[in-house]
Amino acid sequence: MSRIIDLQRGELLRLDTARGDRVQVLYGAIWLTEPRRLDDVFAASGDEVVLDHGGRVLVEAQGFARVIVPAAPPQAGSAGALARLLAAARRLLPVPAYATT
Repeated sequence: MSRIIDLQRGELLRLDTARGDRVQVLYGAIWLTEPRRLDDVFAASGDEVVLDHGGRVLVEAQGFARVIVPAAPPQAGSAGALARLLAAARRLLPVPAYATT
């Protein structure tokens, strides 16, 4: 799963990635920094960067850029937050007359 992101000149995008994930430049140019990679990568329209190590990757637009990046992993605790929100809503809403408690 992936997503398309538009970046403005100088805008930074922080990605949490895995080894083998890909960043593809559809338009413009980017500067990419990956942990444990000896050199940063400059990529332009049509280029695809395969991440050697993954981890926290930084992408900086060198002008307007459109990139395809890996989908963000689910945030830890988001399911628990939703469950707490639903439980709070249930406490605030009246119980229907036909419901048994």
